[in-house]
Amino acid sequence: MPACSFCKKQYTEPRGLTIFTFDGKSIHYCSSKCKRNAKLKRDPKKTNWVKKDPDYKKKIERSPKKKGKRVLNTKSNKK
Repeated sequence: MPACSFCKKQYTEPRGLTIFTFDGKSIHYCSSKCKRNAKLKRDPKKTNWVKKDPDYKKKIERSPKKKGKRVLNTKSNKK
């Protein structure tokens, strides 16, 4: 069973579309929706309907958020 090159979903053989490039690579698409989005050079990570990596949320939560220094405007700071 081939996997879609855009959404990485496994699909059965009679469905989908397979494109062979001149350099010998094969590109598999499970639907025309995936083909159009790949043609428009969209990022599969940013589309809502593509299955995300299960650890994707954990990676986002673990990343530290940088906070800048906060300066309060008081009478002593103003000159």
